[in-house]
Formats: sequence, structure tokens, C-alpha cells
Amino acid sequence: MKKLLLVLLLSLPMFAGNLELSSGSIVAHTEMAMDSEINPASKNLQAKIYINGEDITTLSGKFFVDIKSFVSDNTDRDDHMYKSIDTDKYTLATFKVASVVQTNEKDIYKINGTLDFHDKKDELSAKAKITYKDGVLDLDADSMILMSKFGVEMPCMMFMCVRDQVDLKIKATFK
Repeated sequence: MKKLLLVLLLSLPMFAGNLELSSGSIVAHTEMAMDSEINPASKNLQAKIYINGEDITTLSGKFFVDIKSFVSDNTDRDDHMYKSIDTDKYTLATFKVASVVQTNEKDIYKINGTLDFHDKKDELSAKAKITYKDGVLDLDADSMILMSKFGVEMPCMMFMCVRDQVDLKIKATFK
């Protein structure tokens, strides 16, 4: 009996499926006085995500992105942001999934985890619409970070500074 239980426990990870990212993007929206919106985006989201069966609440793994892959409609402003973040030293932002909890709304989940950015870690949650149908998982999530929590001082020009709050929009499709 003990051997059977041990075999079952050791085989549980074999039931976890590796989801392959087929497309992924992040938009990091912020604002600056007299410059309505700043929306750098990256289409280079990467992920190592696993699921047990088709149970979305068993999602685990991590998402990561190269900071220099974020570009906006203003390359000078992008260069200032890269300098503020010190992208030569801090190249990646990584989010490790801790839990996925279903809400009372259909297909809406709360993803909890840890964001590792600019050599600092902080808890982060995202509200996400997640569907899994015919072997395809679609994720559309929203979250928000304060750059100051990660030791980043937002760039300023004269008396105009970029807002500390960055709204994140994450989209990913896995097969």
C-alpha cells in the first residue's frame, strides 16, 4: 500500500502539461503632464507555464520580458526610460505565479504572484479573463505597479514628470 501511494505521489507532476506560448504582449500605460498618454508595448512576452489537466486554477510557472523590448511612439522618451530603469544592468522583469483563484464572474480569475523587477521583488495580483478551449488557453490580464516600489525614479523634463503608476495590460495565447 505504501509503495502504491508513493508511486502515485511521484507521478503527479507527469499530469502537469506544459503550455507553449504562441503569442504574447504587454502594454505599460502611464501618463505625463501635457503629454496625454505614454504606452510602451512589447510583443516579446515569454513564459514557462504549466497546467494540470484543464483546471485553470492549477496554472503555475512564470512570465518574463526583456525591458528593452518595450517601445513607444517616441524613441527619445524610450531612451530616457531605459536610462531611468538602468536596462543595461536590469534587463528582465519576471512574474512568478503563486496562485490562480476563480472569482464569482465567469472566466474571471485573480492571478497572484511575485514580480521581480529592477532587483526588487514585490507581490502583485492581476485580474484576468482566462479561457481554455480545444487545447488553447487565452489570457487577458490587467494589473498596476508603482515604479517607486521597485526603486525606479520616473524621468522628468523641467517640471513635468512621468507618473509613478504604470497600468499593465497583458495578453497571451498558449497551445
